[in-house]
Amino acid sequence: MESLFLCLIGSLISILLVYIAFEINIKNIKTSINNKKIKELVDKFPENEEICRSILKMIKNENVKIKQNENDKDKTSVYVVLTDTIFIANIKDIHTRIQTIAHECIHSIQSRKMLLFNFFYTNIYNLYFFVAIILTIFRIYKNYYIQIIILLLMGIVFFVVRSYLENDAMIKAKYLANEYMIKYNKENNICTENQINEITQEYDNLNKKGIPTYNFILFLKILSKIIIYLITTIIVNLF
Repeated sequence: MESLFLCLIGSLISILLVYIAFEINIKNIKTSINNKKIKELVDKFPENEEICRSILKMIKNENVKIKQNENDKDKTSVYVVLTDTIFIANIKDIHTRIQTIAHECIHSIQSRKMLLFNFFYTNIYNLYFFVAIILTIFRIYKNYYIQIIILLLMGIVFFVVRSYLENDAMIKAKYLANEYMIKYNKENNICTENQINEITQEYDNLNKKGIPTYNFILFLKILSKIIIYLITTIIVNLF
């Protein structure tokens, strides 16, 4: 029982240490996302679907399907590997939309095997977590430490694969978005070179805050499962 409490405290301390090391500040990211000056510049560029088609053409992957989500509450764009489809969220009023679209386009050209592995493995990982919780509650799983180790190892694999895919897309998206803006501006002359540099610099500043934050959230998801399992195990042992 004492070991379970020690594992719980250790998990909470680990979260705090990573939070401090990554200098996480959600407030600063939200402030960056609401940059009105950059939004006015980005508004000069086409609608999201047109941007997406143009970027896909640039990276020679035009067979990808594109679907626009008009749900005002949905702000998450995603590439679905099973259907080879990019779902663009309602981000028309967000100044990061070009980089966000570029991000999903990059996912569409990543290793299909790794994307499929990530999809199926994530679902298996989440399913195993819920099964472990239920079987522990009904006292079918009694060797709690083995389950903790399994969840930790599964979490490490999840983190390595997901962080690679997302970091790769996040880092490359800025450059791809910049390339698109330069190309479009040469053809349409909608802004100056300095203004494009301003947008790109803003994306770079946002990434410096956003990438560590994303990795922290990923780490938090893994340890949250372990913490929930530990708390469940402690409660089961108390009764």
